Amino acid sequence: MATNKKCRETGKVIFASWIEARLVMLDIKWNYFFKRDETGRRIKHRQGRPVQRRAYYCTHCGGYHLTKWKKSNFNSYTEKKWRRDKGEENPDL
Repeated sequence: MATNKKCRETGKVIFASWIEARLVMLDIKWNYFFKRDETGRRIKHRQGRPVQRRAYYCTHCGGYHLTKWKKSNFNSYTEKKWRRDKGEENPDL
């Protein structure tokens, strides 16, 4: 399903479509439930739990990536980064 190509800007795996990225994300989460360690025992709760939450379009490579960030977290991060790059001081401090 996934290609081995990586985005030069982010270093993440490139998926050709949003659907392919979502299918891989769901596959990772589904396989987690059946994951076992080297001895054959099930891995304990929350150890090795996948954290991918959504797929998003990358403007740098034109593909889709997986991320653990929610859309609201990403929006607040880019707003802070934009203000910092413009040289604006943080009004909250």
